[in-house]
Amino acid sequence: MKRRVRPWVGVACLASALAGCDYSAPEPRTNLPSGWAYQPDPIQAPDSEGRKGAILANVMSLIRTAALRPGGANFGLAAENLNQYFADTDSTLFALSPEARSFLLGQLPEAEVKGLEAREFTLRDARHLEDCMLYRTIATRVAGTGDDLSRARRVFDWMVRNIQLVPAGSLGAPGLGQAQARPYDVLLRGMATEEGGLWSERGWLFLSLCRQLGIDVGLVTYTPAGRKDPIAWLCAALIDKKLYLFDPRIGLPVPGPDGQGVATLDQALADPVVLDRLDLPGQSPYLTTASALAASPSKIGILIDSGPGYLAPRMHLLEKDLAGKDSTILYRDPVDQRDKFVAALGPHSGGVTLWALPWQVDRLLFSNPQFVQATQQSLMFFDPKLPLVYARIKQLRGEYPEAIQEYMGFSFVEQPTLRDKRTPMSPLAQQAIDVYATYDLALCHLDQDNPKQAEFFFKKILRLLPEYGPGQPFLTMFRWGAQANLARLSEAQGNPSLAIAFYAQRDLTTQRHGNLVRARELAWRDPMAPPPASLPPPPTLPAPAAVTPTPAPIAPEGLAAKGESPEGEPEVRDPTEDFRRPNEKW
Repeated sequence: MKRRVRPWVGVACLASALAGCDYSAPEPRTNLPSGWAYQPDPIQAPDSEGRKGAILANVMSLIRTAALRPGGANFGLAAENLNQYFADTDSTLFALSPEARSFLLGQLPEAEVKGLEAREFTLRDARHLEDCMLYRTIATRVAGTGDDLSRARRVFDWMVRNIQLVPAGSLGAPGLGQAQARPYDVLLRGMATEEGGLWSERGWLFLSLCRQLGIDVGLVTYTPAGRKDPIAWLCAALIDKKLYLFDPRIGLPVPGPDGQGVATLDQALADPVVLDRLDLPGQSPYLTTASALAASPSKIGILIDSGPGYLAPRMHLLEKDLAGKDSTILYRDPVDQRDKFVAALGPHSGGVTLWALPWQVDRLLFSNPQFVQATQQSLMFFDPKLPLVYARIKQLRGEYPEAIQEYMGFSFVEQPTLRDKRTPMSPLAQQAIDVYATYDLALCHLDQDNPKQAEFFFKKILRLLPEYGPGQPFLTMFRWGAQANLARLSEAQGNPSLAIAFYAQRDLTTQRHGNLVRARELAWRDPMAPPPASLPPPPTLPAPAAVTPTPAPIAPEGLAAKGESPEGEPEVRDPTEDFRRPNEKW
């Protein structure tokens, strides 16, 4: 029996009750359930090649089903099978090239570089394979066919629609800072943070998705006036030897000189109008200008993904053996990537280096209990005892009918239970799951090009959730994503006035800048149009008992006032500093 919608109340107290995703070490091999490890069948695999093929097929099956069997032994078994698969492989094939080793030793501790050359596959490698398989599934489905720039634009647009920005600190655990999230976790929770460039979760996701299309993406850096060190600005996709600019903070590609398409870095340097078009004087200035880039004492640099899996030769060996539906990009030669970016930068090149954040997050997830606890905080409603994670994974894989059926089945029900169908679910957990299910149903219909149903569920979110503020839980920030998506839908339906009204709504993240740019473009098309009508106010509901502080809006580098750094601008710092030991390198 379906139940009536109940008033939204706080859910912060569940943080300690739910475990979130598991980043613990695997169980010992002796504890693994029988029948899961690969056992060669002498009839089915009479020769070495047949046996290896069966082992690899088993690995892919284990990884493919791991997300729907959380807490199981899949990752440990997959790593064990991979070690069987490569047992007879020449050890020299696991070594980095001299050029790659030299490049990495200039930025990583020697012990870490040596670890990249290990021949043994571990739990982390199995997770890397799972991550890349999901990125591949999403990227190839969303990108479709066509030239690389068109495909990258579709992926970027999908990311902006599906991943809501939230202020730094808003997903923090009690007594801890907010943990920086890897792209897989960002996809799962549907929320990302962009702060000061170096903490760029949307940017990291864009890098990861484009890699599965064979497109290199890096973070562009430069040194503004008054700064000593370079800061990260936005993403650059390397296509046909040109650097195309995408700003994940505001959810917009940088428009070309005529306001159409996507600008290249060369165009942004040559024509001041390209970046000035993103400026909103008196509202939300866009700091980065052609003159600021040209005057950078460090010139223009690129930060590339430092995820250990992408740098390890053993992942390259595995990638070469994956074919057909299993084909997945697991490795990227850092030297080849560096050289291509340097060539594209030309005389403006300030060097290409590793972006520290991916490496740091990977290490902290397997070494720092506080960081793991903070990560689990933002994923608390994806605990495997709850039904949400299973529907969400199916949604991300593009299995929309199954995902929709599951969302409809467990949302707004009387007497909800956990996955075991026996244990009662707390009212707070059910209310949070109702919100997630409603928002994700809207996204499912949006991805299936069903705008009417998407609009219905987005508007339901606006009726359900109060405005985010003191005493309101983080899920209320889905209002912002619903408003932005309704604006896009209204624009597509030929209703610019309603689109402007939705774009102008409150949003405490830098996505608001992009929304206002879109609204201004619509207003300029018909300057004499009447002002947009007011939208219904958000519901006023009782504040929850557990109060979550509301952070101030963040203006990262490039969206503050033009010229010198303004007073009160956030300090650019290592985003993982709160979780590092004193004097620890990387």
